[in-house]
Amino acid sequence: MQRMRIDLEGVALKNPQGRVMCIFRFRTTDGLVLAIPESVDVIVPWSAIKEAILDLTTGQIKLSFHSKSDSRPRWLGEVDIVEGEWTDRQILLEVPRQK
Repeated sequence: MQRMRIDLEGVALKNPQGRVMCIFRFRTTDGLVLAIPESVDVIVPWSAIKEAILDLTTGQIKLSFHSKSDSRPRWLGEVDIVEGEWTDRQILLEVPRQK
């Protein structure tokens, strides 16, 4: 079995009204790479992100953005929080054996 890792790539992040605002792609040293639906990948710098939470119990992902920041993405509009739910690509019934 290939080594399991937390894989957040592809998680849709929605505004409080339920509209998909972006799709989580990757975490980098410069910031988060998010895909804008039907567009391109963009890097949102850490300076624009107020809080990034991954709750391992519920699978909830929550990104909060600074409302007043020069690095804040314009495509967010008035939205300060986006959330989504992460699910594993495999259901684990037991701990995988090491090779």
